[in-house]
Amino acid sequence: MILKARATDEDHICFLLTDSVGRQTEFVAARVPPSDVQRSTGTFRDPDLLVDLTPALVSALLDASEPEVGMVMTLIVHTVSRRAAAVGSFTDTAAARVWWHQPYNRLARDPDVLFLTVPVEADA
Repeated sequence: MILKARATDEDHICFLLTDSVGRQTEFVAARVPPSDVQRSTGTFRDPDLLVDLTPALVSALLDASEPEVGMVMTLIVHTVSRRAAAVGSFTDTAAARVWWHQPYNRLARDPDVLFLTVPVEADA
């Protein structure tokens, strides 16, 4: 699975997931600033910014590949509730992982939370 992101406007990100046979699924999520993720409590300042995903989409995201270099958004998905947040952007995957992997981050310790870095496509 290949997952890409692009800004639709200043406040929203469009994610495009392409499977191995070329089928595409697209969804839009509000952009959540990293400072609005309350990692110590495992919550978000504005839970209304989370998007609901279908079971099939969550399942497909489990197989998504991650970028090696370049600007990324992060996609944080609770695989049970199927609620997701588009957080970022970050200069690269390494910066996103440093932000995520903090000892106080309760979300990172939750086995039902999926953390993905998604390459951001440049505006055309």
